[in-house]
Amino acid sequence: MSVEMTGRQREVLEFVKEFIEKSGYPPSLREICARIGIKGAKNAAKHLDALERKGFIRRGAHISRGIEVVAYALRSAISVPIAGRVRAGSPHLAIEDVVGHVALDERIFNCRGAFALRVEGESMTGAGIDPGDLIVVRPQKDASDGEVVVAMLDGEATVKRFYRKGDEVVLKAENPAMGPIRVGEGADLEIVGKVVSVIKRM
Repeated sequence: MSVEMTGRQREVLEFVKEFIEKSGYPPSLREICARIGIKGAKNAAKHLDALERKGFIRRGAHISRGIEVVAYALRSAISVPIAGRVRAGSPHLAIEDVVGHVALDERIFNCRGAFALRVEGESMTGAGIDPGDLIVVRPQKDASDGEVVVAMLDGEATVKRFYRKGDEVVLKAENPAMGPIRVGEGADLEIVGKVVSVIKRM
């Protein structure tokens, strides 16, 4: 399962889950508004509509408080922060602020402790990483030859395939139109993490 969820939708889902666990029945729209700080029951209903559309809840038609949290959304979904964008091309200044969340099924994705980035640029298309894709990144400070990594070079971020050749690191594009980035000893290079999954929009 891979579904993007806004921070406010995540708040609503967590509150509904907690309320049901404590009370034995779902909250009303008014209670959701009061807890989350939403103005107007219609706005709360829109968040529930989105959660239902994305498969996190089910609602009974014409039933007051008829909200059921889907079991797998609680059991195996992890909310992974989307920490901005990264360029699959020339290094580009990374946006570190969290811009949203994506809910991932940890039974499928190796995502515990990970974060996600939206890809810009076409240098990794040969590895199946296209502009607009989300990449799931597991933080680590080193990499093995052939792994796809997010690296910071001189304070800017890029996604490339990693190779070490003696004292030199090569950040290789997966696009024949683009050459590798060769990084000598002493350069300001930091491995941010390893790319463990790619999420595409159809």
